[in-house]
Amino acid sequence: MMSKVIEFPAERISKGVHTYYPEMKERKVTAQIEARLSYYGKHYFLYTTLELKGRGIVQNESSRPELKSYMVTTKAFDKLKQLYSVSLERLLD
Repeated sequence: MMSKVIEFPAERISKGVHTYYPEMKERKVTAQIEARLSYYGKHYFLYTTLELKGRGIVQNESSRPELKSYMVTTKAFDKLKQLYSVSLERLLD
């Protein structure tokens, strides 16, 4: 069974990172940006409807047509999480 998403208007969710663990049946918060950490931990992959620009931000081809896909460095991610609400998926090792 898939974990359900907590539905709130994105502007009501506070800025910063909201983590969730799908293996522990935690629900994902609807935020302005969805994020996943890369395998080696040097980049984050972001999915959003926002137009992001700046140093360390590269737009990728999205597998999800309704969202834009970005690859950002950890420094760029630190700046973005201060400006937007981010839903970050964490996986148990």
